[in-house]
Amino acid sequence: MSEAPPPDAPGCAGAVARYRSVIDNDLAMGHVNRSVHAQISNEIGEAASACSSGQDGRALSLLRASKSRHGYPG
Repeated sequence: MSEAPPPDAPGCAGAVARYRSVIDNDLAMGHVNRSVHAQISNEIGEAASACSSGQDGRALSLLRASKSRHGYPG
């Protein structure tokens, strides 16, 4: 299994890593429950898949939609 990109990675890989970090932290702090975290994680996984297949625009669009749906900025 490959290592996840760091949050400061360029392009969609960094955007995926940053959002994943935020929701993982929100789960740890009790700001989201496990079912919401699982739903967002699935959405991030879809964006990560698009990103890894070279579909940067689609990946970023999926992240924006997920953030909007769940009340996260930008």
